[in-house]
Amino acid sequence: MHTILLLEDDALLAESVIDELEEAGYGVTWVQESDEAAEAAWDVSFSLYLFDVNVPGISGFELLAQLRESGDRTPALFLTSRNQVDDLRAGFASGADDYVTKPFDPEVLLVRIEAKLPKSGLKAVSRQLEVDTQNLYIRCRGEEERLPAKEFALLEFFLSREGQLSSPEAIIDELYPENPISIATFRTYIKNLKRHIEGCAVIENVKGVGYRFKLL
Repeated sequence: MHTILLLEDDALLAESVIDELEEAGYGVTWVQESDEAAEAAWDVSFSLYLFDVNVPGISGFELLAQLRESGDRTPALFLTSRNQVDDLRAGFASGADDYVTKPFDPEVLLVRIEAKLPKSGLKAVSRQLEVDTQNLYIRCRGEEERLPAKEFALLEFFLSREGQLSSPEAIIDELYPENPISIATFRTYIKNLKRHIEGCAVIENVKGVGYRFKLL
């Protein structure tokens, strides 16, 4: 099931949108403030973002720009009453894939959402594991899910160096040169990735040296 993060502070409108989305078969997480949306986007890998612009906290434009700067490539649509050309320009400049103005036809919104959702392009890298590098999806032992961008980048790194030992510092320098992460954060990524690929690949921790990746 595709999952959508809805950022909308108007409860009545949100309820209406949620009804339409759930009837169409989507899972929806609804938040009303930008900091809640940022936290949800960090914790969960969504198929699509549907953001209002004028919400408590930073604007939807600013939020999406920050997510894009962090490497988040999740498709995003703005659903807003701001309909001036400058607003449209700002929305796309922040990293939006589409821009829907209020009021809107629910059927039109569903069509635009469907058009922006990632299409599966999974390719086998082993008998157990398939990856889609464009949309950040994996299928491990038949279970398909979308990984957060930084964890997927880590998987790509390991796939390109299967069997090789790499130190945490070397991996961080390679993957996050502009925004280096702490060793503690890196270990969290490793832990999360291990959970996603359990039964399909292993990440061995060679104490004092680094990590070695092996497909099963």
